[in-house]
Amino acid sequence: MSTLSLPNHLMPLLMHIEPLLIPAELYQLGEIVTVTVNASEPLIHIKTTNCDCSLAFNFVAAEEDCAPPTYQVRDQWLAPVAELAELQQKVVADPSLVLCGFPAGDGCVDIWHHQGQARAIYCHHSGASEAQRAMLLVALALDYPLGDALVLARAHARSYQDHNHRAQGELIWPTDAKVFPRALTVNHPQIKQLGWLPDGQLVSPFAALESNDLGLYPVLESADWVERVLSLGVKTTQLRIKNPQVSDLEHQIQQAIVAGELAQAQVFINDYWLLAIKHHAYGVHLGQEDLDSANLVAIQQAGLRLGISTHGYYEILRALEYQPSYIALGHIFATLTKEMPSLPQGVSRLALYQKLIGKRVPTVAIGGITIERAAKVWRTGVTGVAVVSAITQADDPAIAVTTLSSILAPKVEIMTAGVCDDDKHYAL
Repeated sequence: MSTLSLPNHLMPLLMHIEPLLIPAELYQLGEIVTVTVNASEPLIHIKTTNCDCSLAFNFVAAEEDCAPPTYQVRDQWLAPVAELAELQQKVVADPSLVLCGFPAGDGCVDIWHHQGQARAIYCHHSGASEAQRAMLLVALALDYPLGDALVLARAHARSYQDHNHRAQGELIWPTDAKVFPRALTVNHPQIKQLGWLPDGQLVSPFAALESNDLGLYPVLESADWVERVLSLGVKTTQLRIKNPQVSDLEHQIQQAIVAGELAQAQVFINDYWLLAIKHHAYGVHLGQEDLDSANLVAIQQAGLRLGISTHGYYEILRALEYQPSYIALGHIFATLTKEMPSLPQGVSRLALYQKLIGKRVPTVAIGGITIERAAKVWRTGVTGVAVVSAITQADDPAIAVTTLSSILAPKVEIMTAGVCDDDKHYAL
């Protein structure tokens, strides 16, 4: 169970917080959140299974006379305001600083610190401020990372203002892509006008897949396994060799690429984009950290398709800015095949991510997906389902491929408007 403790002066937020906790519990978006009010405490306190933090809005240490909060959220702005690039550098220098609703261009920007960098999202209007604060706190109490909490908060603030959910008394959770902000990357069309200092080079859209009906997408640790699944009729797969020091790395990459060409299949090379370009691979799959180091322009100009891993709302928005060939959504369940920096997303969150993306780009669910779990993952509307041990550790891989291919048959109609658990399919 998670707890959210409010100081006395923020009690009015309860009228916004409580309605958000209803769908969060109903659709199993996180642990149950208990809300309390502490009249003697000036800070907001949030405690979850994985996080224990404090927050303050527009915190002034001299006035509060207490230790600094984990996050100092500034969301009130009076003219004159600083340049966006100046605030960007302040956030880089101060991991506790979170800037919300900063007026820029014809909209507003939210900025936060992430691993020595400043990240930001932009939208054309800020929405309702109390709704924004409430969703930020609820999302953090549900164990969303800070970036995702800020994305949800801005989307909810805009949706609340646009549709006046409070007056209608509806169950509320942001799902419409139109209310979500955009990630500020080098590919954002207003990046120069806003004054944000981006990393990297502007990159054109990546080539589309030959077939968007991805279905079964095995992720395999050797070229021999790639050849084996292709011989079983699989048409999309990925070579993921974790150890870059393996002696025959380049040979295995070349072997997998040739196997894909012979089978007329879509074979992606994980991580090793230079070798993928050298040997004319069909596509490359990159993690979020690779987007900062890989030469995306070179990959695009070589004609390779690009898949990008994501682990939540902000990373999805960031990936969409690069217009990749597909987006991977994960990890859905706990997995032992790879050390993960994030928590398992679960099927309910997966359904919401798919709702956000819609048909803009193909999607692949990945992480801990077994034959038993494949059907409920497939019902969320994803384009493909990636599996690892479900095939490589099966008693009979051929039977596993046949079974999974049957479960993941092309859909007549994709359903993306709901949230799933083990037994139900809900409509938001």
